[in-house]
Amino acid sequence: MTWHLLIAMADTQRAQYLAVAGFVMLGWVLARRTLKARKRVNTDTRVAKKELDRIRSSKTPVLPLADAPPEVQRWQVGMFDLQRELKAELDTRIVIVQTLLRQVDESVRRLEKLQGVADDQQTAVTEFDAGVRRSEVESMVQAGHTAEEIAAATGMPIGDVEITIATIRVG
Repeated sequence: MTWHLLIAMADTQRAQYLAVAGFVMLGWVLARRTLKARKRVNTDTRVAKKELDRIRSSKTPVLPLADAPPEVQRWQVGMFDLQRELKAELDTRIVIVQTLLRQVDESVRRLEKLQGVADDQQTAVTEFDAGVRRSEVESMVQAGHTAEEIAAATGMPIGDVEITIATIRVG
């Protein structure tokens, strides 16, 4: 009976040993997994930190194409000079055009004033001239001349002479 008891105890101990071995294996797997994850995070962090340090330490040149070959840089300098010259020339031409526009505006205003004065004088001269011509046409009509003769003598259009004759007869 002791023999059976020993076998039963051995089976119980064996089960306990297997359970303990299972727990140890489970602990080992979990610990290894945690260590690998931590190592991966540390590696990623180190890589990211190195990249950030590289970005911070690298200074990009202020001028575009600063790291280009010398021939390209000479072309670039030439283009910048040409740009500056063309911009100066355009600015000069713009100033000239603006000055000319101001002068044209002044001339237009002056001509408008002169035209207003000329219109007033023209109206006065036309009214005086019309009065003189009317009296001239009236004296020729009383002398017995025809409208054609009056138009030829005064240099007035025949239509104007006929209108003047009509107003003389009505008036």
